[in-house]
Amino acid sequence: MSDSLSLSSLDTSSYDPAKPPPLNYTIKCNRREAAIAIFFLLIFIEAGVLPLILFYSIRWGAHLDNTKNLAIITSTVGTYSGYKLARRSWYLFISDSSHQRRPLGASRFGPDAFTIQISLGMTGFFAPLIIGSSLSPASVHTVAMSLSCFMIAFCFPLLITGIWPHKLKVPFRVSSMPPYTGLPPAVYTIVEDIVAVDGGGCVEFRQAWRIRYEHSAIMRRIVRVTSLWWGSSGMILAGAFIAIAWTTPDDVGYGIGWGLPWLWAIVSAAITVWYVNKELQREVDEWSDPDVHKVFSLHIAQTVDEEKVAQEVNEFNDRNV
Repeated sequence: MSDSLSLSSLDTSSYDPAKPPPLNYTIKCNRREAAIAIFFLLIFIEAGVLPLILFYSIRWGAHLDNTKNLAIITSTVGTYSGYKLARRSWYLFISDSSHQRRPLGASRFGPDAFTIQISLGMTGFFAPLIIGSSLSPASVHTVAMSLSCFMIAFCFPLLITGIWPHKLKVPFRVSSMPPYTGLPPAVYTIVEDIVAVDGGGCVEFRQAWRIRYEHSAIMRRIVRVTSLWWGSSGMILAGAFIAIAWTTPDDVGYGIGWGLPWLWAIVSAAITVWYVNKELQREVDEWSDPDVHKVFSLHIAQTVDEEKVAQEVNEFNDRNV
């Protein structure tokens, strides 16, 4: 199946221009909700609960020095996340269905944007973790920076693409975006890549997501606002967490460095869910307003089916001007 022509899950024959273009994807099936909950629970345990329990139990219970304590913690962190990244790479590059999951127009071994972004984040995470635990004596303050450095590395693309949407250009492909094309806010590629690869939405979702983004001003606003929120709050708070970790005793700094980033993530996720649901309902209620579904092109070549959807939406706009 050709990536550029794959649009089987976007039923253009039943598309109603009076409603937002459907994404034809939901997490409320095939045990996806349970799988998402289990994934975040295990990541939280691996990079949140476990480092905190091990550090304080070994420090206060076994009375081992910081070097041995942090060496034990470093050896346990990264097992599940490493497995998930390897599994994702298999889906994207190697499996027989990889051509259905990779970005539109990308080569077989062309990584998507989320692979690059999460790799930068993981580098920021493991660098202080490994360096701090390798010193003699080990540095608790350096290890306490791990999650905050992940936040900085991961949130920086969110912030700059949110501030300058469709203004920044790079000489290489970013997911489905061709080289030298203005980059959308990074939440756009995060949603596209995670759902297409990890969620099994494949290229059908990439096509449907692009059409929804291009035809909905509210969806573009959702993507930009969430990019700005996660990017700005993550960068600012990460800097604050690092400063606190280095200016407080070991016990306090370590707990702040490994605990507060998770509090930020949980609160931000709750705010995001509330905001997105509110805006999606507004999108449906106000769809008859031409300003709500004003077309904005991402400059990705359209298939015949996609052009048909665009034409129907434009005709509906004209009738309601």
